Amino acid sequence: MEPKLTSPSVVRGVLQELGLHPKKRFGQHFLVDFHARERIVDALELSPADRVVEIGPGLGALTQRLVELCRDVRAIEIDKALAAHLREHFGDALALYEGDALEVDLPQLLGPTGKLVGNLPYNISTPLVVRILEAAPPLAVLMLQTEVAQRLAAAPGTPERGALSVLREFSADIETIGRVGAQLFYPPPQVGSTVIRLRAHSPQTRSGWAEIRPVVRAAFGFRRKTLERALAEGLGIARERAAAALLAAGIDGGRRGETLSLLEFDRLAVGLAAAEAVQ
Repeated sequence: MEPKLTSPSVVRGVLQELGLHPKKRFGQHFLVDFHARERIVDALELSPADRVVEIGPGLGALTQRLVELCRDVRAIEIDKALAAHLREHFGDALALYEGDALEVDLPQLLGPTGKLVGNLPYNISTPLVVRILEAAPPLAVLMLQTEVAQRLAAAPGTPERGALSVLREFSADIETIGRVGAQLFYPPPQVGSTVIRLRAHSPQTRSGWAEIRPVVRAAFGFRRKTLERALAEGLGIARERAAAALLAAGIDGGRRGETLSLLEFDRLAVGLAAAEAVQ
């Protein structure tokens, strides 16, 4: 019989039986709420034929529901002790990849249609979200610290606007599924959490990921500087070239990155790529 891993006392007991404890270096906070788990599962819109990849399965509370609903369930777990427990518990029902989610080949693991789900470790959530956006699964349901979720959804001109906001706009639509209080985790984190759903879309831009990402990162890498200076320093190019690209894109070089829309970043990326090609 499945242990009730949505109960804090049961999770504590299972960890004690296994001789384990939550590891801070892995950002381990186990979800222990039945209703929050079911909202995540429902948001995945699963069918038996789906492939689903879970990042950070932990003790397997969410994994248990995934293997009940799908025939192709894969998971990435960095904790060796938890990985051994998952192998013993799920056997052939789960394809387990032991290692760092930042180093796994996500596109290969997902395939063209695989869905993705995960309670992402807070200490690596930003670079991990960028990798997920680049992999572009058709649907991803992620538990994130609320601050990161707000940055992903931020519109131009808002204080939360950053590189994550633009890269998310480039890759996917976003929907908030709901917030999850700290008391619904064991141990409770120090920050609030939000579940979001990302639906990949074809970029409505002329530039691709390889062209737009460095421009976006440069624009937000020096937030207090004007675009002209930020692009020059972030991309390692002459200020004259940055100024010319901004002029060609019809963008005032005195603006700052958080004020630009995705289409403005696209025009800028296209202009910079064209200038480099003719050099």
